[in-house]
Amino acid sequence: MDQMKAIHTEKQRMIGTFFELGGCNAIECLAGTGLDYVIIDTEHGNFTPEDVCNYIRTAENGGLLPYVRIGSIQRPYVLQMLDIGAKGIIVPNITSVEQVKELISYAKFPPLGNRGYCPNRTTRWGSCDPSQSIDEYMADCNLHCKLIPQCETVEALEQIEEITALDGVDGIFVGPCDLSISMGIPLQFNAPALNAAIERILKVCKANRKMATIFAGNSADANRWFAKGFDSVTCGLDTSVFINAYKELVNDCKENQF
Repeated sequence: MDQMKAIHTEKQRMIGTFFELGGCNAIECLAGTGLDYVIIDTEHGNFTPEDVCNYIRTAENGGLLPYVRIGSIQRPYVLQMLDIGAKGIIVPNITSVEQVKELISYAKFPPLGNRGYCPNRTTRWGSCDPSQSIDEYMADCNLHCKLIPQCETVEALEQIEEITALDGVDGIFVGPCDLSISMGIPLQFNAPALNAAIERILKVCKANRKMATIFAGNSADANRWFAKGFDSVTCGLDTSVFINAYKELVNDCKENQF
């Protein structure tokens, strides 16, 4: 079992962050922090597929699980991200069970879906492990390439039990910011309705043995979600962490000037 698979199967709790800055050097810096994974954000980030491929390669070399958040549900894009090595696909703005079934058909090989096969960089273009049969390869991809829809809309919340129960869905990513907006209580993170919705999502993930992941803006919130039972927390964006760290440094320097 390689290092990437070991992180997926052996870690009880994982912590990651969103990657927005761009640049392989930034990925290398994140790899030295103790993070378990990085989500390369192609929904909001200005990244080409070639960029993403290089970021995935850099993350792998540094021992980080490379996940990709895609911007839309399109078969070519889902296949491309998996073929260049994404270990997980995070899918925003889900509004129906049918969308998730469509995603499963693109992202999973038979018998779960109908993912297309072609030798790619995950098999070193067909030159790697000749002893592995195609059936073993497809089963390995289905197990270790995670499909994780986001629950960040009222529509997804209303169908979360059915979505989470689908074979081929490996977990749910809770987006509190957009979920609160969709619920009509924008960024009111202490609102009882929002917290009840998050508890509902967590409960159904546990019942269906699916990974429960949530975004947190800071370490205090991350620890709170871990204490409630989340398997994974995506803490912050690299851009905001970068800005806040330098603001703190500058303010500390100014305060100590004589």
